[in-house]
Amino acid sequence: MTIGFEIPVFGASAASKAIELGASRIELNASGSYSDGGLTPPLHELKGSSSVRVPLRVMIRPRGPPSEPQARDFIYSDEEFERMEASIQMFKETGLLKKEHGDGFVFGILKESQDIAEASTGRRKCWVDKERCNRLVEAARPFKTVFHRAFDEIVSCDDAGIAIDNRHAWRVGLDDLAACGFDAILTSGGLGNAIQNIDMLDRIITRAEVLRIEIIVGGGVRKHNIQRLSQQLKLKERGSTTYVHSACLSSTESECVDDDEVIGILSHLG
Repeated sequence: MTIGFEIPVFGASAASKAIELGASRIELNASGSYSDGGLTPPLHELKGSSSVRVPLRVMIRPRGPPSEPQARDFIYSDEEFERMEASIQMFKETGLLKKEHGDGFVFGILKESQDIAEASTGRRKCWVDKERCNRLVEAARPFKTVFHRAFDEIVSCDDAGIAIDNRHAWRVGLDDLAACGFDAILTSGGLGNAIQNIDMLDRIITRAEVLRIEIIVGGGVRKHNIQRLSQQLKLKERGSTTYVHSACLSSTESECVDDDEVIGILSHLG
């Protein structure tokens, strides 16, 4: 089976280069936002990327991680949520995105448990904010929707001391995302890099196949570990097209796609 290669880029010029090097899909983020995990691009960057000949997914994220050390990311105020909804509508109204190309949007919103016992330990669990995610999925239609690495926060809610087959937060999260109508999930199988979470990724991908949700494997994917990831997750043997996701940056300061990194990953993907 085919393994697709998605490259997140930071600005329109990087999108063109990534496609020239062989990316089969692009995630478009604002220039200069790599350190924030990728933010909503301005309209002119979509216009500069609209001629690409591969599916284009636009990041919808109004801000980076909160500055408070203990604050959880991907939990947004009403104002921030309204900005996300308005951004989707703005991009759709341009007419630049094409359903037939597989274009779409990338976003994720969480909510924290209100359990008093959890609050007293300082370890609140988090879940998919189904109400808000439903609204954004509906706003995005008929385009594809991807739940990004906010999913890894949910996976991390399971106690690491519990046997991996007995953990349940990721299953609840995956079922919630299927119910919301997401087409795909970008995940590293938990906090950290994908290579550290291979066993969990295997279980997530297996369950996602049943739910008919595409899993995009990302997080520290590089040319030196792509072969191990592909082999241990049996990506070429899965029943449908799977994707790996890597920024392939030469440096975080320049946000420039590294030719050798792209070529190295593609050589292992075949």
